[in-house]
Amino acid sequence: MATDTSAETRKLEGKLDALVNLVTQIAANQKTASVARQFNARNDAIVIRGVQDVATFTSAETRKLEGKLDALVNLVTHLAANHKPASVGRFCDIRSSNDHHTSVCPSSG
Repeated sequence: MATDTSAETRKLEGKLDALVNLVTQIAANQKTASVARQFNARNDAIVIRGVQDVATFTSAETRKLEGKLDALVNLVTHLAANHKPASVGRFCDIRSSNDHHTSVCPSSG
């Protein structure tokens, strides 16, 4: 089961990395387009449009991002629902080693 969880974790991390890269790329493209619109040359002068210039996503880009976000939410929800924390055994009172649990101690039985 631990192998399945680590494989799911790696798969989720890969999808998360891809999503982060996609969002970063879209943000960079939007920033470039916004700067190009903000500094528009007219009669050899720079016209600054100000902060009210808002970049918009196309509906296709929005749907694509929403779909990827929904998939990411589903994966995280699935992973969280199937996550079982590792059980921690009691440590031995005689030996101070963290890897010596009472279940393997000859004096505990």
